[in-house]
Amino acid sequence: MFSPEMMQAAQNMMANMKPEELQRMSQMAANMDPSVMEGMMKNMGGSGMPNVDTKQALDEMKNMTPEQLKASMSQAQNRMGAQKQYYYNAAELLKNEGNAEVKNENYTAALKKYTRAIDNLKGHFGADVSALKVSLLNNAALCYLKTKEYDKALEACDDSLKEDSKSFKALFRRGQAREAQGSLSEAFADIRQASALAPNDKAISRELDRLRGLLKDRGIDESSIP
Repeated sequence: MFSPEMMQAAQNMMANMKPEELQRMSQMAANMDPSVMEGMMKNMGGSGMPNVDTKQALDEMKNMTPEQLKASMSQAQNRMGAQKQYYYNAAELLKNEGNAEVKNENYTAALKKYTRAIDNLKGHFGADVSALKVSLLNNAALCYLKTKEYDKALEACDDSLKEDSKSFKALFRRGQAREAQGSLSEAFADIRQASALAPNDKAISRELDRLRGLLKDRGIDESSIP
């Protein structure tokens, strides 16, 4: 299926089309090879059409009037929006449960909650989903740091930064993981960038000062670090 955002964009486009243009569009879709349609959906950010026969859906489109096509798109968008909200709420609940485990220092249990929450968000899109995913990945990175699984902490931070390149928490925790693995210069670069994004964060400022001291002790000029 397409994301709700893509469905909305399609509806907006269709609202400005003439009936004959809508008819041509439905005919083109109906004559398309189902495997090609599925590939296009995945390439455009969709996640396939579970429990839906693509060929049957295309055949039905062939016989739709422009009004029926618009109504069908609207119904599909509403269904997907409700499904997205359901999984988003479940992910939010799991995040809160994971946070409670972190407060009790049960990091392995927290990771299970965060991982399930991230899985719930797969196939869903939007700024709200992206923001929640970043928060979950950053929390998971913290847990991996606590359990000394530094490779996994790096992976979680990298995934977070793919969603939001300005996530200072992801940069901060990636820096911590890199230092733990012995990459002092790379750690400093990450935490310096995190500090630039969050100059009032005292924990990041303290860590940056500490790393500056380590660089000085090793005779490394921080200006040489990109």
